[in-house]
Amino acid sequence: YMKVVIDTLKEKGIRDDLVVLVGGAPLNEEFGKAVGADAYCRDAAVAVETAKDFMKRRHNIG
Repeated sequence: YMKVVIDTLKEKGIRDDLVVLVGGAPLNEEFGKAVGADAYCRDAAVAVETAKDFMKRRHNIG
């Protein structure tokens, strides 16, 4: 369903407004790219740091 969600965000014209992270044990970086996510994170701790990095870049911080 991750690709369905990302495709729906595109259809509604809001995909570029959001950062989409996917992850967890059953997934990998290749899957993240295939569904159109911005990044794959292996666990929640990595997801937090990845989200912070995306927000810093998006808002030109640090």
